[in-house]
Amino acid sequence: MEIINAQIVGELKQQTIAVILSKYQPSKEAQAILDPTYSPEHAVQQLLKNELERDAIQLIAHGLPVMLAIRWGGRVLKQKQDISAEGMKLMNCVENWLHSPNETLRIRAQQLAERIGLDTDIGWLGYAVFWSGTGSIVAPELPVVMPPDNMVGHAINAAILLSMIDRA
Repeated sequence: MEIINAQIVGELKQQTIAVILSKYQPSKEAQAILDPTYSPEHAVQQLLKNELERDAIQLIAHGLPVMLAIRWGGRVLKQKQDISAEGMKLMNCVENWLHSPNETLRIRAQQLAERIGLDTDIGWLGYAVFWSGTGSIVAPELPVVMPPDNMVGHAINAAILLSMIDRA
């Protein structure tokens, strides 16, 4: 399975990439070829044509709805052959959360991700669940703080890019 395919690009429902581009900082190379009026499909095609796969991944990660972005990240990471036992616990937690999103699994994903660390692709996937916008990102005794709406995109982008390094 390839990382970017027509099915995942087809899930980008925005008319143009203007809103997506407001959620992250594209590379200078991507900025030089992207126009905010491009459709997501055309933008991804242009990025891939110019060998800017990382930028295409980032655009998709920030353009997908939260649940689809996390599902996509999970599918990409599942392609790995060498997932640790701790990593599998977190992958299972993420899958369970995708099937039945709830606060207990969201917090558990963050706990497992914290244990695994953000130097791993699976750790970022766990934080994507934690930052999904369904609950506060601070301790329960503190006033509610919701994550910025671009955090899932950042986390999925990091997870997928780290998984690519692991495969190299």
